[in-house]
Amino acid sequence: MSAIRPSGTHVRRQCFQPTTWLSELPPTVAPAPAAPLLTLRRVHDPASPDEGFRVLVDRLWPRGLRREQVAADLWLRDIAPSGELRKWFAHDASKWVPFVERYHAELDANSQAVRRLEALLRVHGRLTLLYAARDPVHNHAAALLEYLRQPEREGAAAAPSGPRYAESLRERLCDEHARMLSQVDDARVALLRGDVTGARAAFDAMARLHAPHARLEETALFPALPRAARWPRRTYEAEHAALERALGELRARLQELPGRIRSPRQRLELVDAALPLQHLLEHHFEREEKGLFVEISPDPGEPDRPATA
Repeated sequence: MSAIRPSGTHVRRQCFQPTTWLSELPPTVAPAPAAPLLTLRRVHDPASPDEGFRVLVDRLWPRGLRREQVAADLWLRDIAPSGELRKWFAHDASKWVPFVERYHAELDANSQAVRRLEALLRVHGRLTLLYAARDPVHNHAAALLEYLRQPEREGAAAAPSGPRYAESLRERLCDEHARMLSQVDDARVALLRGDVTGARAAFDAMARLHAPHARLEETALFPALPRAARWPRRTYEAEHAALERALGELRARLQELPGRIRSPRQRLELVDAALPLQHLLEHHFEREEKGLFVEISPDPGEPDRPATA
């Protein structure tokens, strides 16, 4: 059985501090805009330092351009029109209205790519959508911008955003990590004393915290993970499911017991039964703080590898 700290003596766990994360921004940086900003730019135009996070939204890599010329922070090819629709449109301005309707229908069905773009918008505060088409008006990037600015998507567009929002979100999630570990410790201390009622209360509090915590990560962070992330989205989702399952099994087991138990052996068995949950939490939180929280920072590193048509 692992050591347990006495109840009420928990030391606040420090979130992992990466060397290139948002906390290193100088304190004089101006606050992010109140609402996210979306702009368009042709890949052949020179990049500007005030464009924020640059996302290439073409399905094919721009012909004849090298990676450093495009200067994209991310290549989100999955959000581009399907090959069939792209070939049908063929940049014919007379087909513009039906093209926009069909492309918007594809975006409705492509919620994962749309959520990823909206998550990037919330995290970085300003996005520039890059495209290669010659026509600055009748191109899929303009149709995508129109889609993202629809009134029904206003909630995503008006969400708090920018570097300070991203760092505050990270700090909130790290604090919740510490609280959940503390709640497991409290539950194990209660079980060691035979206080099943107290253990139930600690696990119930953890369940109330974990559910919205996981939903927030899945909606605000997971869609912003780059393709080359150290751990893919499905790894984090599988760990969320494993945590929910382990916590549910423990709570169900305690519901079958009286409020207080006297047998020392039974107490120790219950304390050890909670140990796997604690290990799951520790490993999952470390993975998030060293992987997820770093990889969605505004320091994107290399964009997705280009592959020309």
